[in-house]
Amino acid sequence: MMRTTIALVFTFASLATGTALAADLRVGLAIPETGPFAPLGQQVIDGFRVWEQDNAASFTDLVEGEDRCDAKSGVESAQSFAEAGVDVVVGYLCAESLAAALPVLSAEGIPVLTLTVRADILAEEAGRNDWSFYRLAPRDSQEAEVAAESIISLWADRPFALIEDGTIQGRELVEAIRVNLEERGLKPNFIDNYRPGQERQPSLVRRLDAAGVSRVFVGGERSDLAIIARDAAAAGLDLTFMGGDALNAPRGEIPIPNGTLAVIATDALPDAASSSTASAFAAAGLPIEGLRLPAYVAAQILGSLAPMYEQGNLGDLLERGKYGTALGVVSFGSDGERHQPGFSLAEWRDGRFERVTSAAPQN
Repeated sequence: MMRTTIALVFTFASLATGTALAADLRVGLAIPETGPFAPLGQQVIDGFRVWEQDNAASFTDLVEGEDRCDAKSGVESAQSFAEAGVDVVVGYLCAESLAAALPVLSAEGIPVLTLTVRADILAEEAGRNDWSFYRLAPRDSQEAEVAAESIISLWADRPFALIEDGTIQGRELVEAIRVNLEERGLKPNFIDNYRPGQERQPSLVRRLDAAGVSRVFVGGERSDLAIIARDAAAAGLDLTFMGGDALNAPRGEIPIPNGTLAVIATDALPDAASSSTASAFAAAGLPIEGLRLPAYVAAQILGSLAPMYEQGNLGDLLERGKYGTALGVVSFGSDGERHQPGFSLAEWRDGRFERVTSAAPQN
């Protein structure tokens, strides 16, 4: 049986003193409350809690419903939110649960703002079915678009390779990049794949050497790129590497080299949060990591809408507005997609990824 908390998670000071609320806005949080993903659910709560410290009375209450990343919990949590009378739901970390929840919530006129789900097909399905769906997360296809733009800007006059790890994610990312490049008249000099999770990659390094490339896009995990780069350097190859958002992962035993490029979700970059937001999290004793910042931004957006909210008009407000947030201006299209670019090019420099502010061709 799904555990759903229908309770006041945060009771604002105005309730205790009898002061009128800015608006009667009830927010549902679809989050993992148990299991291995529970820390992510806590990060969503943390983001709202930090916002509430300086912005009491934005919402009537927050209502939790458990998201176990499956269709069953998606339906059950959506039903519990409808019964609780929430006005909007934030969360749903997985496409499976979100896809199951959207028909139930949309039938009740309850919009959903997801922080994490990137699948292009969900937005397409939401459009066909007139589901009330908005997302802060970037679309999957944007990753390939930004990667292709970066390759054209930086590597157009260099021999380069596209390689992938044979997984669905790695293969589809590299194929999307290849198609995007070739539609614009640029073909890779070499395309290959490799077996992931190996301690050494000598065969791949020999193939890269034989191909004569100097730039390599890796559609795979950070740990694999680190091994490929190490083995290439040991073989005397001078290669520059680029990868996708998978490179923004915990450091492994083998470091990635300085100068490694990555197309990373913009919201995950170290300079993503405004200084005032960084100070707010520091005051709360919480690092800005995981879903804390996206949840905080969701709270900012909904908090700014609360004074204007009337029953049933939240979707219209989300589509019409431009919201100043910790991530800069955020706005949504009629398809629920965030207008602002979701990915940015970053470079690994002395222990962290830093945003590349200009993409001039590399020497």
